[in-house]
Amino acid sequence: MYEESKELTRRVIKITSFYIGVLVLSSLVFAYMEGWSFFEALYQIVITVSTVGFAEIREVSDLGRAYLMGMIVFQTGFFVYVASQIAYLVAEGRLLEILRYRRLISMLEKVKGHTVVIGLGRTGVAVAETLVDLGEKVVAIESDPERISTFKEKFPTVPVIEGDAKDENVLELAKIREAKRLFVNTSSDSENVFIIVTARGMNPDLFISSRVVKAENEPKIRRAGADQTFIPESFSGRSIALSILKPEVSEFLTEVLLSEESPYTIETVEVKEDSPVRGRSLKEFFNEEVFGILLALVKEGRMVVSPPKDTKLGAGDRLIVLGSLEQVENLLSTVGT
Repeated sequence: MYEESKELTRRVIKITSFYIGVLVLSSLVFAYMEGWSFFEALYQIVITVSTVGFAEIREVSDLGRAYLMGMIVFQTGFFVYVASQIAYLVAEGRLLEILRYRRLISMLEKVKGHTVVIGLGRTGVAVAETLVDLGEKVVAIESDPERISTFKEKFPTVPVIEGDAKDENVLELAKIREAKRLFVNTSSDSENVFIIVTARGMNPDLFISSRVVKAENEPKIRRAGADQTFIPESFSGRSIALSILKPEVSEFLTEVLLSEESPYTIETVEVKEDSPVRGRSLKEFFNEEVFGILLALVKEGRMVVSPPKDTKLGAGDRLIVLGSLEQVENLLSTVGT
């Protein structure tokens, strides 16, 4: 679908550009022959070729009349050809397809630092919806036209690419090189692995989360390059069990973290090489009133919940905090991210 739409767009642009080029060139030649201005010559050529019946706007030489007759024969025939091609595209429904493709390209030009969601099944739609609700930029890839149509009805502003995510060109169109995150959600582990390997090669810094269909394939998907894996059935089952056994905890997670009206957010802040807090202990700079609540510290790949205050921060360490947007901004500006 992607290549077909691209080819159709090229075809229309090529035909239209060629026709305009011929029109401009013939006007320039006529202007030189008759000593007219370019606009006068263009106007004369247009009214001649379009056969609207207007008279010559100025006296024309015999050579000029011969030239105009040639233009009538050549350009009128060419105009009919262009019109027939456009009529064919309209009749076949291709023109609407081209316009949709151009609109998609226009939407994608503004996208950067986004999340690419592959597969708009129930899980994919739920993830995309949550990301949009949280203010994240999303680009979706789906091969099923019906799923795309249903999704677009609900999220008309989210770019959706119809195509096979295993195709590098489709990932390129989704601007995978400029994306921050990739969510892979096909119903085949082998497809997920292929997509992960391709995407990782195009963007080594991409955070990849992938669905696992069969639990025994999880290690393979991790080795392929996934940073995070999940089994939908197991994940949803645990979430439901949590809401049954610990309803207050479940309500907290929903109301505080997922609600659009919540003033709080959880954020991960990484300590860079040149960060002013690198080498300092938590007690030397971390103030909960200013930065929020420190939930955990990821240090050397290991997560430490409620880390000791004398823990010194090194490059690559990540602080996980719960706080207001203002507190998170304070922390980001202090850490220097």
